[in-house]
Amino acid sequence: MLSFNKHVLFSGLAVVLLAIIICFRFFGDIILHPDEFLFGPDGDGLKNYFSVAYQVIHGQGLWFNGMLYPYGDHLIFADGQPLLTKVLSCFIEPNLKNGPQIIGIMNLLMIGSLVITAWCVHRLLVWNNVNPWFALPFALTIGFLSPQLARITGHYALAYTFFVPMSWLLIESINRYKQTWLAALVAAVFVLLSAFIHPYYLFVFLAFLGATIGWEILINKFQFRKVKNLLARVFVLLAPVIVFMVYQHSVNLYTDRPESPAGVMKLMATFQSVFFPVSEPFFGLFNSYFFRIFIPSSWEGHAYIGMVASFTAFTSVFVFVKRAKSRKWKILTHPVLPAPLKTAFIPAVLTLLLAMGVFHLLGLQWLSNYIAPLKQFRSLGRLAWVFYYVFSVWTVYHLYALWRHFRSINAGKYTYHISVIVVLCAFLWMLDAIVNIKASKAHMLTRNATESFSDYYATQWSNAGINIDDYQAIMPLPLVLIGSEKIGLEKGLGGLKYAMKSSFSTGLPIIGGAMSRTSKLVTEKTAQLVANPLLPRTVITGFEADKKILLLWSYEELNAVELKLANSSSVVYESNEYRLYSISVSELSEMQIKPELDSVTISQEAGYLLPKAYGNTDDKLWGNVAYRLEKSSALLDTVFTKQESLILSYWVKVIQTDELLPNRSFLVDGERQFSAGIGANPNLLDGWLMVTDTINTEAGKRHEYLIKSRAGTIGRIQLRKTNTDLIHKEESLTFANNIPLR
Repeated sequence: MLSFNKHVLFSGLAVVLLAIIICFRFFGDIILHPDEFLFGPDGDGLKNYFSVAYQVIHGQGLWFNGMLYPYGDHLIFADGQPLLTKVLSCFIEPNLKNGPQIIGIMNLLMIGSLVITAWCVHRLLVWNNVNPWFALPFALTIGFLSPQLARITGHYALAYTFFVPMSWLLIESINRYKQTWLAALVAAVFVLLSAFIHPYYLFVFLAFLGATIGWEILINKFQFRKVKNLLARVFVLLAPVIVFMVYQHSVNLYTDRPESPAGVMKLMATFQSVFFPVSEPFFGLFNSYFFRIFIPSSWEGHAYIGMVASFTAFTSVFVFVKRAKSRKWKILTHPVLPAPLKTAFIPAVLTLLLAMGVFHLLGLQWLSNYIAPLKQFRSLGRLAWVFYYVFSVWTVYHLYALWRHFRSINAGKYTYHISVIVVLCAFLWMLDAIVNIKASKAHMLTRNATESFSDYYATQWSNAGINIDDYQAIMPLPLVLIGSEKIGLEKGLGGLKYAMKSSFSTGLPIIGGAMSRTSKLVTEKTAQLVANPLLPRTVITGFEADKKILLLWSYEELNAVELKLANSSSVVYESNEYRLYSISVSELSEMQIKPELDSVTISQEAGYLLPKAYGNTDDKLWGNVAYRLEKSSALLDTVFTKQESLILSYWVKVIQTDELLPNRSFLVDGERQFSAGIGANPNLLDGWLMVTDTINTEAGKRHEYLIKSRAGTIGRIQLRKTNTDLIHKEESLTFANNIPLR
């Protein structure tokens, strides 16, 4: 026993040392200069650096004011890793010079997690009766092939690759050690702390442990006493959820977040994203020569298990069929496996099926309505990480069992042959891991962290005569507003990139931005800044009246309102990347047009239409009834007698329980003129979105304006001639071009 423990200890140390060497081999320059690199230099990558760095240097507590000015949101909705940010805030002084230090720590933590992962996998293999030295190369390859390594280029909070194998170790510890409740407490604390890095860890753990408990209850025919340590494991399942939800409820100021985020049926794992290569050159090889039809449908579902494990999976199908024919079903429900694998294997398969959306496709998605928080986790594909680790360990266990078997027969006659096979498997697995590392590393070499997170922008602006103290916020043009799931203004991502860098440098928060599960009302008020000039600018009431706004234009295309904002402002700085404008709050409020009703003609005709086919609703829109239009319903279906240009406008209710807003399509005699979504639209008021389209009619032809893809609640459908204002009154309200004036 003592000798065995020494082997476990020394092989474990060897895994750690070799993992460190591998990290230096592939990431050596980054490890030696971690504060110089940005793994993701723009988009989500830059934003997730910015959220942590801004909060450590400029923020207080866990309320994040770096974006969505003047409202802000909890740091967890900015992918700001609240636990890490809080720890860093305790040790790092709020000085701009420490910005690169924060980036360096984040980078080292992500790379260092690979070392912990390799150790965890080695430990799992040993617990599953694999010789510790035999397990050594496979622990390394499984760790460095981790699908979470791809997150290192942008989704940093999800890049801690050790989470799933560590979770598995902790779950098994409850059954393995005598101190059951101590192990359960450690597991619960680990999961809770992980949830404060990113809530998806909590989701993945719940799916894994929940499937484990559920499967054991099922195969024991609901005889709960036969389920080992059931109470302790249920405690681990529920305690972190309850604590996390109570905390979230206590700090959440918004009650109108989206209840059904977009993409639940799109961001899933697929057969090909798990069993076939997802990175070049193997991806191109397989898809070009062998399995051209197999193309991964979603990056979120990538959990490639490697060529060796995939081959094992395919050959295992034949064994399964053979046993099914001989009706040896018990060995499927009670497989002959070591305890950790016996507990986790079938639950891992069930978790994979959930990641692939099988339960949704079977029509069971209605179950999520009874557990509303689960609907917030739209990326089901991430659950495939559980299957990746469990099946990889399962494969190594069987490879080791095969090696022992052939060594034991005929006085070891086949030792050489089986050793060659094992070495070949290790080599192929290693190739997969190297491809995975290089695919991720290719995106990690942007070396401008010291410029992006320093006083660089503040110094440039100060030298240009800009007094930062005169300003309260930075507004990128075009305005970026991502996170409400229903409305997405995404045309100014270049401007947002410079806005984040300059925001960190100056401490000025950003108007708009890219967050998660953003409040509907906050989205509406912010979007109105670049909406139809007839709509109110209620967000301005939250601004400081005596401080100005910096508009940052990145030379991207502007809409008419954004262009007017720029033209009404004063240029204060210009570079090859962007131009800065200064505008006062009073000038900003003047962007809203308030017609002098005494000087306009009031029409007796409102121009409202009744859709051809609709359902009744209880919704009212400023006194008028709204209609429920199903998918492919016609908002307009008629033949016009002459050729002219008309404007069709209508309001769509933004419903938080619906996954997405409907699309629209305009056809003339069956020929499509345009077809697109309506979410890239800032015209929001009272929870409704106004859609406006110009349609050119052709005499004698059939014109169809269809609601596509999804149903919608629609009100105040108005048709008017272009270049003509239609103003009418309804009791105390006056409408101009279908917009109530306020």
